[in-house]
Amino acid sequence: MRRLLLLLPLLVLPALAVGQGQLLSYALKPAVQSGDGYPQVYLTANDSFDKVTLTCERSDGGSVNLSKSSVSKGKKITFDLKQPTGEFNYDCEARGYYGSGEDEFFDLYFRFDAFLGGGLAIEVPRDEIDLKNSTLTARADRVVGTAHLTIVTPDGPQFDEDVDVGENSAGDDLWLEWSGVRGDVLRIDVTLTDRWGFYSYENIFPWSLEIPHEDINFDTGAHVMRDDEKHKVDSAYKDAKEVFDRYSKYVEVRLYIAGYTDTVGPRGDNQALSERRARSIAQEFRNKGFVGPLYYQGFGEDALAMATEDSVDLEANRRAMYILASRPPARSENFPRGNWKKL
Repeated sequence: MRRLLLLLPLLVLPALAVGQGQLLSYALKPAVQSGDGYPQVYLTANDSFDKVTLTCERSDGGSVNLSKSSVSKGKKITFDLKQPTGEFNYDCEARGYYGSGEDEFFDLYFRFDAFLGGGLAIEVPRDEIDLKNSTLTARADRVVGTAHLTIVTPDGPQFDEDVDVGENSAGDDLWLEWSGVRGDVLRIDVTLTDRWGFYSYENIFPWSLEIPHEDINFDTGAHVMRDDEKHKVDSAYKDAKEVFDRYSKYVEVRLYIAGYTDTVGPRGDNQALSERRARSIAQEFRNKGFVGPLYYQGFGEDALAMATEDSVDLEANRRAMYILASRPPARSENFPRGNWKKL
């Protein structure tokens, strides 16, 4: 899962004081990630001033009192709003003193919201992705302003649009929907953006394909593939290559080889043997020319196709599985562990 954060560009809000001309204008940097400083107010002096002050009342009862002396015409002054983390409203008055007396000033009133905090955290539960009905659920730890979905198939992106999130609160389920997509969904990119311009995204790869094949017969206790058995990889390799050639334009295509045994012999020996055999099959795919990433793992007798007592010689349990996917297969009855090894 990859995430990025983005700040809004400088929000310029020039303002006029009635009847006195535009002697001061302001701009804001209203949102900042924690650790990167503070929200800021920028005041531009459109005349020369002996002193410029900024006084603000904050919505939590805090206050801001800042000043800068001897400000020349055209000068931009930066004031840091050293607020706590969170979102606050500010009610501000800026004054530019241009005469000899304290009552000779130009004043400017403005209000705004500012935010200081962490990046937007989002969640897209995998079990709430419904490919059949073209919907998914997403959540964020702040109010979401916009959501964008990109749906990628073997023919490329077929949906790449903003989708409606409606009114929402932090932590709400956001029901997001797409349409017009045909074919297998290889990748879903979900991007959520809050009102401040912070965004986070997840890339989801909701596909996997099991390749039908004829299982390799190894000699008892051996993991080296006999020459007369290697032809059984040919058909599976052809299928894997076809998928790789088509899908890899848009997603990474990995091949996962899982090996299994029956219950004859010590459990630990069966585990080690199944892993060596899975590696041997993966190596044969590589020898035949498969160029994508290859992973293997042995499960021994921990994931029996047909449950048996100990020391039962059952051919159905001496098997392998070949899975094409962009991410490791989810843990399940067939894949009780996730420590795949790269060839």
